[in-house]
Amino acid sequence: MVRHPSPVRSAFNHGVSRNLTIQSSVTGNMHLFSDIKFHDYKRQRVEEMEDEIDELSSDELENSTDALALIFAEKYGHSQLRVHDPIKEDGGEVEKDVSDDPRRMIIDRSTPTYKTAQRISVKLPYEGPKQMLKVLPKSHTMSLPEADRVTNSYIIFNVDFFSDETDADEVQDKIDKRISEIKSYVSKANGSIRSLNDHLETKARAAIDRRREQVEAAADIMDELGVDRDTETPTGYIKPEKKRDIDITTTTDDGMSHDVLPDTTFRNILEIVDEFGVSLERSAPTVRSLDEESLRDLFLNAINTHYGGLATGETFNHNGKTDIHLRHNNENLFIAECKFWKGPQGYRDTIDQLLSNLTVRDTHAAAIIFSRRQNFAAVQDKIQQTITDHDNYGTTLTTFTDHDVYRFEQTSGTPVKIAVKAFDLFT
Repeated sequence: MVRHPSPVRSAFNHGVSRNLTIQSSVTGNMHLFSDIKFHDYKRQRVEEMEDEIDELSSDELENSTDALALIFAEKYGHSQLRVHDPIKEDGGEVEKDVSDDPRRMIIDRSTPTYKTAQRISVKLPYEGPKQMLKVLPKSHTMSLPEADRVTNSYIIFNVDFFSDETDADEVQDKIDKRISEIKSYVSKANGSIRSLNDHLETKARAAIDRRREQVEAAADIMDELGVDRDTETPTGYIKPEKKRDIDITTTTDDGMSHDVLPDTTFRNILEIVDEFGVSLERSAPTVRSLDEESLRDLFLNAINTHYGGLATGETFNHNGKTDIHLRHNNENLFIAECKFWKGPQGYRDTIDQLLSNLTVRDTHAAAIIFSRRQNFAAVQDKIQQTITDHDNYGTTLTTFTDHDVYRFEQTSGTPVKIAVKAFDLFT
């Protein structure tokens, strides 16, 4: 039934919290991929990266150009956007203004005419950089997808329908069309992301070479002038600044409070490891041929570009040293071991070492494996088999999509989430 709202009804809707609200006839009140053109966004990212490279100290420049370029391209680049299956929720009833609908017999179209509709709220889970949902891709059309809201995990849009005028198939068609439009642009955005990442690595190399020439030229002049440069502070040193906030979860155990790494930050760290590892796989043979400690330092630097100063290497923890250690307020948040693949027994030893170095309060860890074997697929199969055969293996955590994460039991019986990351460095 179509009706005009009375002043009393309008006041009731305005003043009382109900599941029935007055909405416009158009859902999707924001356009995705519309805030900034890709060309401008790319320029901004390059400028931000070059500004940081221009502050590198002489000590930091001792790393190779290849290694530094990988670190900075990973930091300022992006992972791919991934969209998962939608979640449909009951959005309640809404009042829709149908006065502009030419199919309806409405005498006075100059004032709103409302009809009760049913709302479905569609939450489209996604992973990847939220900011790229605002960037107009290089390849685009005049018609942009719409959404009602975007969070750090979901693209949310509403689909409203009149139950007396449609059926389930027609509503599903509307939902599918909206999702298809979003996925089409996500694909276009991923093309832009690949272009951005390649561009950043090229620009990083040039900026690093310029900075190295600048620092070396300044050093030559200082030496020629006889200036004493034997100081504790390296040339160009800038105090590290934490780049990402960590939303710490605090728990209480036996009357004592301690910090715990939330799964969202764990995923962020794993994404950093993934992105840098993939860059390492594509890097020059000289970088892939580095020793275990040097490769560890590269991953450590990559994490610290996001969580500046929080990650340390070769840190004592419980029964031994851990390769990568992320701490906050003197408490462990995340630890990792970096090892070359030396066969199943060597990998079992790595897991044993990792577990022995954990305390009862450690909840998140990772084993980062470098393989120089020719058949990487066979190595991956052996890694998987070794994990499930381990005495402390509990289960595979399928909630961590795109990451291989497993629950292990420490000797104390305390569960810990261990991610396994393997990278192919065969040269």
